[in-house]
Amino acid sequence: MTKTILCRADGNSKVGLGHLYRMLAIAAFYKDSYELVFLTKECSTSEVIPKDFSLSFIPKGISILEEPQWISNNFSSSDYIIIADGYQFTTNFQKEIKKHGFTLIYIDDLAEQKMYADVVVNHSPYSMLEHYNAEKYTQFAIGVSYSMLRPLFNEAAKTERIITNIDSAFVCFGGADQYDLSLKATKALLNIEKFNNIEVVLGAAYRGEEIFKLEKNNNKLTLHKNLDESRLCSLMSSCNFAVVPSSTILYEICSVKIPVLSGYYVDNQKYIYNGLLNKNVFFKGEDFSKYKVLDFEDKIKSILTINKLDVYTKNQQNLFQGNSKINFLGLLNRLNVSFRKATKDDLMLVYNWSNDPLVRNNSFNSEPIVLNQHRNWFATKIKDANTLFLIALVNNKPAGIIRYSIEDKYSLVSIMISKAFRGQKLAETFLKKSSVLYFKIEDKPVLAYIKNENIASVKAFENSGYQYFKEELIKNKISFLYKLNKKDVRE
Repeated sequence: MTKTILCRADGNSKVGLGHLYRMLAIAAFYKDSYELVFLTKECSTSEVIPKDFSLSFIPKGISILEEPQWISNNFSSSDYIIIADGYQFTTNFQKEIKKHGFTLIYIDDLAEQKMYADVVVNHSPYSMLEHYNAEKYTQFAIGVSYSMLRPLFNEAAKTERIITNIDSAFVCFGGADQYDLSLKATKALLNIEKFNNIEVVLGAAYRGEEIFKLEKNNNKLTLHKNLDESRLCSLMSSCNFAVVPSSTILYEICSVKIPVLSGYYVDNQKYIYNGLLNKNVFFKGEDFSKYKVLDFEDKIKSILTINKLDVYTKNQQNLFQGNSKINFLGLLNRLNVSFRKATKDDLMLVYNWSNDPLVRNNSFNSEPIVLNQHRNWFATKIKDANTLFLIALVNNKPAGIIRYSIEDKYSLVSIMISKAFRGQKLAETFLKKSSVLYFKIEDKPVLAYIKNENIASVKAFENSGYQYFKEELIKNKISFLYKLNKKDVRE
C-alpha cells in the first residue's frame, strides 16, 4: 500500500517559524517520491507553506494530550507516516502516536525526552547515541549528513567557492531577536570602514525600531524581511562575511560557504555550536546574549586580520556536501519496504535493471545480457520451486530484486537495486527483511559471493548479519564468501 507523509509542525510570529521551515525543507526531499499533507495548528502562519502542498488544520480546541487521538480519528495509520518537528512532541505524545499504529519520525535537537519514535533525527554533530534514552526499536539519524537544508542550499553545498576578501556582510538572528543582536551586530559593522554593504534579514516577530532609523541614514545598510528561499540564498551568496547564530541558518551559511562569526543565545543552539566548533567552519563567538556593540566590533576586527579565510570555506565544503536529500529519502524508504514474488510482467523490468552498467560491473559475468536468453532464463526462474524470486518494493514501487536459489545444502542469494534507489542504504534492509521471509520456508544457510572490491556490498551483508566465511577465486576474480544462518537473522 502506498503511504502518504503527514508533516506535523507549528510556527507563527510568537513562537518562531524554525520548526515549520525545517519541515518545509524535509518536505522538499520527499515531494517527488511521496504524497504529502502539512498538518498544523490553526494559529500557525500557514502562508509560508507552498500552495502546491495539501494543508490540514488541527482545531484550536484540541490540546497536545488530545492530539494523537484526533490524528487517529482523521488519518489512518495504514495510510500515513508521521514526521513531527516541535518541542511539544514529548515522550507521551510519541508513545500515544505509536499506540495508534503510526510510523513516526521525530526531528529532535535537545535529546532530553525518552524516545518512542521509530526514527529520531538530530542534525547536530554534537549529539551522540549515548545522549538518548529510547525504545529498542528506535533508530537514529545523527549528524550534519541529515541537515535539513532547503533545495537551493543543498545545491549550493555541492559547488566550490573561494573567498579571499571581506567587504560585504550578511546578518540574521531570526524570530523576535530578544537581545536585539541584529541591531548590535549592524552597528558594529557600520563602525568598520572595510564593509561597503551590510544585508540584514529580520525575523517575522522582530519589533525593534532603531535599526530602521539606521537604514534611513546609512546607504551601506539594507534591511530584509520575509525572504523566500531563492532570495535568501541569492542574498547570502552576494556576501562574503556573515554573523549568525548556531541554528539552521548556520548550516545554510556553511552550504553557501562564507566566513562566519557564530555563537548562541538559547540552549538548543549550544548543541550545534559545540558540535561544529571543532570542525573549524566558523569563527568562535560563544555566548551572544552577553554581547554589546563593542564586543561584535572587536571580534569582527580580529577576524579581518586573518589571511587564510579559505581554510574555513574548505572545511564547510568538506562537511556540507549536499547529500541531505538522498539520506532523508533512504531514512524513510527503509521504513517502507515490502516484497512480492516476481511475475511474468516483470520480465523487462528485471532485464533493464540487470543490464545497468554498474550491475554488470559488480557481476561475475560482466557481459551485457541478451534479451532472448534473459526471456528463457526468467520464465524458468519464476516457475522454479527452488527459487524465491522477490521484487523489493519501496512505498509500493519496484526498487530492486532479491533472489534466493535453493540448493541441496545451502541457498545462494543475489541482490540488485534500481538506479533510482541507489545511495539510500536500502541493501541492508532488503537483505534483512527478505531473509525473514526465506527462513520461514527454508532452514538451509544462505551464502553470498561478493567481489572483493565491492566494499558497499560487503558492508551491507555484514550489517545484515552475514558472517565472513572464506575467500574464493571465481572466474579468476577474488571474491568473499559470506554466510547467514537462521539463528543469526535480525528482524
